[in-house]
Amino acid sequence: MALLGSNISDVRLAENFSSGLQGKSGRSTNSSLHRKSDATFSSKLHRKLDWSSGLDSHRKQDWNTGISKVLHLHSDVKLNFELNGIFKWNEQSLRLEEKAFRNRFKTEEDCAQFIYQAKWPNGFSCPRCEHKQAYVIRSRRLPLYECRSCRHQTSLIAGTVMEGSRTSLCKWFLAFHLVSHADRGTNAVQLSSLLHVTYKTAWLILHKIRQALAQADNRRPLTGMIKGGMAFYRPFHNATSLLDLYPEQMPVFVAASLGKGTEPYQIKIKTIHPQNIQHGSILPAACQQFTEQHISSDAEEVKIETRLFRHHRIPSLRKYVRKARSWINRTFNGIGPKYLQYYLDEFCFRLNLQLQNRPIFDPLANVLCGPL
Repeated sequence: MALLGSNISDVRLAENFSSGLQGKSGRSTNSSLHRKSDATFSSKLHRKLDWSSGLDSHRKQDWNTGISKVLHLHSDVKLNFELNGIFKWNEQSLRLEEKAFRNRFKTEEDCAQFIYQAKWPNGFSCPRCEHKQAYVIRSRRLPLYECRSCRHQTSLIAGTVMEGSRTSLCKWFLAFHLVSHADRGTNAVQLSSLLHVTYKTAWLILHKIRQALAQADNRRPLTGMIKGGMAFYRPFHNATSLLDLYPEQMPVFVAASLGKGTEPYQIKIKTIHPQNIQHGSILPAACQQFTEQHISSDAEEVKIETRLFRHHRIPSLRKYVRKARSWINRTFNGIGPKYLQYYLDEFCFRLNLQLQNRPIFDPLANVLCGPL
């Protein structure tokens, strides 16, 4: 982000001011920032930087610009931490969930039984002729099912996110469990360490999971009374530079199905191609495309505002966009436009289950173990 003046060397010093606030504790800047009120933070910052009064007018203008952006970041970080109220973090409940998960899926056989029920809830059905009986071939790591009518053979994991994978089912299910954590999810670095697999394998597992969740999200259009509008996803690529904030922005649709009292029970956040934005408004063709793809034809009422943040009557929508941005930036250090939609769909999948007061793991695992 360009700054006024010809010399920004003094301004760049503001980027490192946080190291002085850390003191000897060595704690991270963000953990220090969000615990202080805006007034205390601003006061301490100016006391630290009172020597700047000796700068000439141009350089002081640059300096003050940098400070105001730092304070803006402080407010944004503080807000993101306050928004964590959407997903309550409870260490004890997480430990109980972890214990229950490990008791439920102790062996490969336990995982295989769950996949069978998710894939064929009414018993085996041949994918070619729909015959209901099969021979079971157990000479492989995972059983094969051979149709008694057409002799077609199918694997238990064929047509699921696990198809073609040599990773054990227990590791796949642990990945499902980690993704189902509403407040944090997981990234490829963490997953590779927990599963003892390569980073490439962990990334591919998570990518397949997100692709399946995106397909599931697209199969469930918004219904009832629907309101929405446009917002921006702002990636935070460089956490060490406090002045060059948000180098790129991605416009997104955010829309909700509203229940009684205008409380949302289903949220969708979909990216908009920048070419579909002109003069701060969404082009009618883009609105029409969103309506056709993501809103049910039986919807009672549809109101999509085409200008930025005109959905003021549903303040929670903006809150969910900020929460998604906070989760993505905190867990993945920002995501580029190529894969952003997959991460937004993952976020919305968990969020919608929470809004409907439903558990997350079983619906998520059923989507991933069922036919895609």
